[in-house]
Amino acid sequence: MNDISKVDCAIILAGGKGTRLQPLTTNKPKPLVPVALTPMIDYAIKQITDAGISKIVVAVKYLGEQIIDYLNHSSKFSNLEIIIPDIDPLGTADAVRSVADIIEGDFVVSMADIVCDLSITKMQKFFYSTDAYATISLKNIDFPTKKFGVILLDEEQNIEIFLEKPKPEEMLFTTMAFAYRPVAEFHLNLVNTGIYLFKHKALEILDNFKDIVDFGQDMFPYLLQEKFKLNGFVDEYYWIDAGNVRSYLWANYDVLRGFVDSFSPPGKQKNGNWIGENVSIDETAEIISPVVIGDNVEISKNSSVGPFSILHNDVKIKENVRVERSVIWENSILNSNSLVQNSVICDNVEIEEDRKIIKYSAIS
Repeated sequence: MNDISKVDCAIILAGGKGTRLQPLTTNKPKPLVPVALTPMIDYAIKQITDAGISKIVVAVKYLGEQIIDYLNHSSKFSNLEIIIPDIDPLGTADAVRSVADIIEGDFVVSMADIVCDLSITKMQKFFYSTDAYATISLKNIDFPTKKFGVILLDEEQNIEIFLEKPKPEEMLFTTMAFAYRPVAEFHLNLVNTGIYLFKHKALEILDNFKDIVDFGQDMFPYLLQEKFKLNGFVDEYYWIDAGNVRSYLWANYDVLRGFVDSFSPPGKQKNGNWIGENVSIDETAEIISPVVIGDNVEISKNSSVGPFSILHNDVKIKENVRVERSVIWENSILNSNSLVQNSVICDNVEIEEDRKIIKYSAIS
């Protein structure tokens, strides 16, 4: 087996608009949308650094100046070599093509807008036990939907079919063509979770074929068409695409449940909750764990917070307020007798008295 130190760097793709997550992403790029008080890009960075990789290239686009400012001014990343090139990529593969001169060896590509605890170290060990050009992270999900593609693996986990969001006629052809072939896995619910390992020589393909813009739509089908080996790393790990308000809330709940390995909310843990500094909780208020409370939060009398609720820094909860399974972002105020249930309140929002925010709503 080859030495996993051949991986030179990681490229984090952080340019998406996060359209499905609006209004949370109207004024904040999706990589900075917080899950359990932690921006989503931090989850990607931790995965990478846990694998011993300290050189990280971050490709930004939509509201990219906010991501640049965050990475440049956060002390959490002071021991890393973070490079943020001035590029304007057309897609995921084009972003990597644009930074090819920075990449000296094999490389990882990750996404800044998912919550995932896949072990990149384990994935590298699998990658270097084969002679593949690229390895794609895969996961079985319980409830497949139309937005996911179809992937067929042979018995050695080489990919034979890769269809990204296939059309009905593509599904029919694939089912007929492979109906009688012995394969290891052929599932509608085997999902590409968006973490890739590439040999350095894959950059030659991007350099020679400028029409390859996206990995899923262009690069991986090209590799299969030209008989370059492409395989899938299937493992048990947590992954969620927090692409809408409902899945965003579930990502927060799952961190509080401890489902995301090696991730824990900030703050001091006590009685199943995480509490920040300078928090004022009235003695008549009720905290129902698990709850995360940031710094400088005020919770007034006869209010109830939890379970599975997160109050960001400088939030003010007035009298007789109920917050349940919801996330309240920074500097927001919930006035008396209001109810927030299964919803998100964005930064700097004031909810008027007697207001009900329910059923996966988002207020900005």
